[in-house]
Amino acid sequence: MPDQSVIVTIDNFHARKLNNERRIFVYLPPSYGRELTKRYPVLYMHAGQRAFAPAAPGTESWNIHLAADRLIAEGTMDEIIIVAIAHVRPVDSNEYYHFSAPAEETKAGIRCSGIEYEDFIVHDLKPYIDERFRTLTDSANTALIGSSAGALSTYHTGFRHPDVFGKLIMLSPYFVKAQLDDTAETKLREEILYQPFDGADKLPMKIWLDIGDAEGLFLPRHIRDVAHSLMNHGYKYGEELAYLEQPDAAHQEADWGERVHIPLLYMFGRPGTAICLELRGRDVIGLAGMKTQINALLKYDSGFAITILDGAYRVENPDVLAILPDGTVVPKQEGTTLVTLYAGGLEASKIFTVVAQMSEFVEVQMDAEVPSEPEMADSIYGGMGMKLLYVGENRYTGTFHVPRDSGYRFRFTKGFRKFELDAAGNAFPNRSFRACENIALHYQIERWDGAATHAQVRRSYADPTF
Repeated sequence: MPDQSVIVTIDNFHARKLNNERRIFVYLPPSYGRELTKRYPVLYMHAGQRAFAPAAPGTESWNIHLAADRLIAEGTMDEIIIVAIAHVRPVDSNEYYHFSAPAEETKAGIRCSGIEYEDFIVHDLKPYIDERFRTLTDSANTALIGSSAGALSTYHTGFRHPDVFGKLIMLSPYFVKAQLDDTAETKLREEILYQPFDGADKLPMKIWLDIGDAEGLFLPRHIRDVAHSLMNHGYKYGEELAYLEQPDAAHQEADWGERVHIPLLYMFGRPGTAICLELRGRDVIGLAGMKTQINALLKYDSGFAITILDGAYRVENPDVLAILPDGTVVPKQEGTTLVTLYAGGLEASKIFTVVAQMSEFVEVQMDAEVPSEPEMADSIYGGMGMKLLYVGENRYTGTFHVPRDSGYRFRFTKGFRKFELDAAGNAFPNRSFRACENIALHYQIERWDGAATHAQVRRSYADPTF
């Protein structure tokens, strides 16, 4: 019988400066119990209660152990130890915020305890793990992974401790909080939550950044901006820094789990051979209005994928447009031209058309019919703060101006712990749409849940993975 990986649970692990306790889950790779002199790289993971199993019924898990087991069995990834750190939910502080919390969370009394949480990982947890498990303790063999606000914590912790963490994996990082706001000039209110790395010298790190293109107001440009900043600091693209814009991926555990094998391959494995190059995204560009960037997606036979930010593009008619190495389209005049990219020994082509105008925002009209109740709520919510008002006859409506081409996957909610269900009383599957043009959407809500678990609820002032 082949060796099996094992997950060890450590209960009530104390964080001195935070003065709290949590569970720690430790994944030991298949050979750990057999090769008793071998030492292993270590990956520390935030929100560890969702690493290997759902945190509560009806919630989702990354199942990162299954990804690691598969890659190890295929021989495409080296064996590693994964230390998953359960999150202590924010009551009066948030462990994932180092310096800035969103304004509404600050107003609600949530303070930043990220520096104390960082101290817990570096000075309490890591020494414990290194003493009790056979680890490779140097920074080159120590990695940190997180998503959303956990990725924000990874960014700050990693750049503050390059002597500890030499590999940083950030999925859908919560670098910017964006909210719809028709009173703002841009119709979007944005708060920067990260403190940019501005050191004069490049640090000895390997960095992974990614984002789904259906994460609503978690916009790819927020993450691309950070990738460009790091490239400007000297991080060599592909070798020391990688970025992926994952098509149709949303801001949730299931989607992070579906692609976690990709950064694992980048950090601990062998990506293999490039087999497919795609030019994804908008092909009708405006001389005025929204900015457009090609998502040049290079795929490998191992399942690895990366977005090309240093591409060599050829434009058949350069009077119409130019393409920068990162895929930014620079329109020059109305017309049509063929664009070809060469990358990874492959090439891909696409026809682009430049028109006079392409507005940055489009209008989404949303209408929802709900079950009749003795007292109807004043409002319900769709995705990313889309508030629909009651207009009578069991109907709610709202009109929203959202960034063109932004994608959304969501369930309707009606107040605290009241999510929509299907007719059988099961969790309703995610609804989805992409706002490429002005659209009108109609939905039928079958019933409401009155008792969702604490882990399913997203409060306005909480961690976005809440």
